Amino acid sequence: MRTWHLPHLLLLLWATFAQADPGKLEYLSEISPPFNFSDQQGMPTGLSVELMQLIWKARGVSPQPIRILPWARGYNLLQQKPNVVLFATARTPQREALFKWACPIDHSEFVLLGRKADNITLGSEAEISRYKVGVVRSTVSKQLLLERGIDEHQLMLANRLTQAAKMLTSGRADLFATNKLAGYQTLQQLGFKPDDFPVAFVLDARPLCYAFSRQVPDSEVALFQQALTHVVASADFSALQAKYLPLR
Repeated sequence: MRTWHLPHLLLLLWATFAQADPGKLEYLSEISPPFNFSDQQGMPTGLSVELMQLIWKARGVSPQPIRILPWARGYNLLQQKPNVVLFATARTPQREALFKWACPIDHSEFVLLGRKADNITLGSEAEISRYKVGVVRSTVSKQLLLERGIDEHQLMLANRLTQAAKMLTSGRADLFATNKLAGYQTLQQLGFKPDDFPVAFVLDARPLCYAFSRQVPDSEVALFQQALTHVVASADFSALQAKYLPLR
């Protein structure tokens, strides 16, 4: 019987990660800090971007281009094209069969933020209907609102998170539907204090993932998931969390 030592097992593990050719996948993301955004040089960065880079490294894949697009455009391309990876994408029952998944990047709360001066605290979903809500098109935040019976005419739709945040800060909207971490970091980058925008209501909590077009081979998604699981368990990922989620 052959005995495998740890170095041999690690070599086999890395070889497995590198076996599949990722093909000509198109990697898409949006501006949603701290998970994905553009740095001062216009280059994609953030927790999910650096995690992707660690996955490529683990699999022996050379760095690939990542395009930053408005969320609705990226989401449409994910549904229409056969070779797209979109991140960070909230995994929901409604989206489950539409895509293939590698998870998790993070587990995040989706909330409604209000202005501290307005002192809006919602005791039930029904009370949301009293207010105008700013939200980005095609996001899980919008989906969660519609699931709760909110009329789409009450929603003020934006193309980017910064636009939805400005609807709240300018008074055009009463509430801002967003991933909690992304919403607060966006407000901070716009020059506002997060403490001035308390959580008025928690919509749900969902895992954030890498979503693949349905046509991407199962073998490719499985190998990506193996590498993701390995990297998330490493000290490198702990360092990313400390860098991008210091207040977690």
